[in-house]
Amino acid sequence: MKQPDFTQLFFDTFKKCPAGVHYKVRSDSNFQHDIHFLYSLVKNARFTLADIQHEKQTLVIPLCRQRSELWQGTSPPKRNDMSSELRFTRVRKIEWTASQVTRKASDEGTLFDVDDAIGGRQRCEIDALFVGESSRESMRSGIEIVIAGYPGWRLRIGLAHEGWTVSVKDGTPATL
Repeated sequence: MKQPDFTQLFFDTFKKCPAGVHYKVRSDSNFQHDIHFLYSLVKNARFTLADIQHEKQTLVIPLCRQRSELWQGTSPPKRNDMSSELRFTRVRKIEWTASQVTRKASDEGTLFDVDDAIGGRQRCEIDALFVGESSRESMRSGIEIVIAGYPGWRLRIGLAHEGWTVSVKDGTPATL
């Protein structure tokens, strides 16, 4: 049996979106695959801690995302930055950990203010996005998505057991 070419599938799916992507993770049996595709879309995306919005069980992370889905066949790859939004709904908990500092938030509130000494204006680059270990331990209590980056920070996002959404949506070309 020939293995599927997931790289080609990625490019075939997302290269057709010249105005940008709007990708939503499914909660069915495609969940794990969708998380990997989401990771491919947001890898190396940048954001600022103070720009994270958390209200009414919705977490929004404004991103500057590199459109890597357009890179196939270009040498060297052309950089195409887009202002994007990574959105999570039915958020139950948020935990930020970096340099032995932990910040937590429940249903709503900010983790960092612009004037926060720890890093309100701190810029972060996404190096990993995956299903958290706690999701495997107890799927009944909800899903945990982990976003991580250099140098050693992690953002853990706990979602409700049902009715949650995770998506990335491009806006306009970034001017950062």
